[in-house]
Amino acid sequence: MNPTTNTKKNYLYNVVCELITTLIPLITTPYVTRMLGKNGMGAYQYVLTIATYFGLFANCGIKAYGNRCIAQAKDDFDKRSRVFSGILFQQMLLSFAVLAVYVLYMILLGAEYRALFAVFIINLISAMLDITWLFWGMEQFRSVALSTIASRVAVAIGIFSLVRGEEDLQTYAILFSLGVIAVQAYLWTRVHPLVRIVRVPAKEIRCHLLPCLTLLIPTLAPTLFRTMDKLMLESVSGADAVGLYGAAEQLQTCMLGFITGLGVVMLPRISHLLSQGKEDDANDYIAKSMQFSVFIGCAFAFGIAAVADVFVPLYYGSAFAEAASLTVVLSPTIIMLSWAEVIRTQYIIPRKRDRIFVISILCGTLINLICNAVCIPLLARMHTSLSMTSEASAALGALPGTLLAEFSVILVQYLYLRRELPFAAYLRQILIFPAAGILMLLGVKSSVPVMTLAFPSLTASPLPLLAIQVILGAAIYLLIIGIFYACFRREMLRALLRRSR
Repeated sequence: MNPTTNTKKNYLYNVVCELITTLIPLITTPYVTRMLGKNGMGAYQYVLTIATYFGLFANCGIKAYGNRCIAQAKDDFDKRSRVFSGILFQQMLLSFAVLAVYVLYMILLGAEYRALFAVFIINLISAMLDITWLFWGMEQFRSVALSTIASRVAVAIGIFSLVRGEEDLQTYAILFSLGVIAVQAYLWTRVHPLVRIVRVPAKEIRCHLLPCLTLLIPTLAPTLFRTMDKLMLESVSGADAVGLYGAAEQLQTCMLGFITGLGVVMLPRISHLLSQGKEDDANDYIAKSMQFSVFIGCAFAFGIAAVADVFVPLYYGSAFAEAASLTVVLSPTIIMLSWAEVIRTQYIIPRKRDRIFVISILCGTLINLICNAVCIPLLARMHTSLSMTSEASAALGALPGTLLAEFSVILVQYLYLRRELPFAAYLRQILIFPAAGILMLLGVKSSVPVMTLAFPSLTASPLPLLAIQVILGAAIYLLIIGIFYACFRREMLRALLRRSR
């Protein structure tokens, strides 16, 4: 199969998977937030955050490392089987150790949420069995995508059938945990044609440990500085503040799925190209991916900011109305992550330059920790002057650290790679997207008073108003970019149109 065609098919599988897995939470979340409330959602997100850290230690960077190693050995069945077996044995040994520590933590420190902690043991067992990296490295995304979609649909059906009130918080957690482990159970039935499990000496297991530990920090640290906010918020203002912050963050996370999906597909493709010495082809992929990722990122970031004041209370319920302003402030992170994700998955990891990403993420984590320590308690005390509840103002205090941390990651990566990558060329190619996004934001915001006067009956209800805003925003964004490409990048536009046929 043509590599380009294979990449397009894989990205299509990932996009469809991300689309379904994004749409399902978008459908279930309004129901869940009304059933569980701010406190229930906050408690769930708080415990999930801690369980996620344990899961990352159990995985220990194996997803990125295993993806890369399998991609490099994909043309040799025997070599691939030995690599798979060595990594798998190491993963299981680490997972057993982490599971024991997690149970100890649950018994000694998790008294308030012990029942939820017990549920998430299922997630750690799933981490022990996780072999998605094998399928990613072999560029076989179909099995992962279809099993993920099926599990998410089944979980959604279970939520609407079984979650009826705040007392069903544990049921909600169990459903999601079973959905996660079901995917791994299915993937294990598809392993045989790809590899066989072979006995390998201890040194072939140990040889994977150091590279995985090197990738653990870049895997753990992004999660740390994107979720430490919830841990600090819970300690300062309780579960309600976590619920508000989580509502704002969830929208960003859903939208980012489309962008991270591209990185998952491109990492094995570029790793394989580099193993064949095709450096120019790999660099060409990076330039195209950068344009596509920032195009999508700007559309989501400015689009969410434009409709947040209408969308958030309609979607989450009136109890989460204060999350609208948090959503607007947090939206630029989508653009920054769009850029950073391409550099990480398509340049740093395939070229084994993990040290750069480790340093950039550690800088971001430190900045986020310092900002949170200062801003969260400070803004929590200023809630009266901000005309907000103490929970909402505390959640607002978590945002400066997140924004500065994301920007610092990009800055550090630029300082290290400025002589290797054409950052100035990337900027020239993508500047049209934030410009179009700003004009879209201004156009949607300024149109609301006009529409309210011209169509009072239509805009009296938030749903028709939201629909008009979305259609208008999409039209403005695409029209501006279309005109720009038609006037200044006509050849690129023709190439895109030819490929889409």
